[in-house]
Amino acid sequence: MKRRLADPLAPLVPVARVTAVGLVAAAATLAATQGLTTQVSSQPATGPTLSLASTAIAKLVAIPDYPGQSGRSSTSTSATVTDQTEIDRVATLINALPPAPTGIFNCPMDTGGGLTLKFESSSGTVVEQAVMAATGCGGTLITIAGKRMDRASGDDTIQQIQHILGTNWQLRLPMSH
Repeated sequence: MKRRLADPLAPLVPVARVTAVGLVAAAATLAATQGLTTQVSSQPATGPTLSLASTAIAKLVAIPDYPGQSGRSSTSTSATVTDQTEIDRVATLINALPPAPTGIFNCPMDTGGGLTLKFESSSGTVVEQAVMAATGCGGTLITIAGKRMDRASGDDTIQQIQHILGTNWQLRLPMSH
């Protein structure tokens, strides 16, 4: 699963980005071995937030992304919520996520596990979407009206959302499903 965490190199070609990421990783390793500190900064949350208006969102579809899976999970494994109170609770959790960190930092292994949340209008159009990573550095990519925002997230947020949805998907460890 592709993720962006405040990637300032996004406009560059993928090869250049991979090379730059390799250089950044090498610099971070060198800094760590030389006893230097690595700075990570956060910026205040800006931009649109998930709409909580009951007239805008009629349905929430949650799709698990299992670790090690090639491609996205099929919609046959999903949870659909139409209760406005539950939709609002999930949207409130997403709105509360802090901005994604920027700078150089190390992440644990990313196996691709996560959760995709599609907020749909009554006509079935996806109005807003949040793709949450359960492994690696975590992070949530939110798309609203074509605008993308990166937010930090963690397993706790995903677990809270699963509790609201009544699901218990194992999104962190590879498994057969």
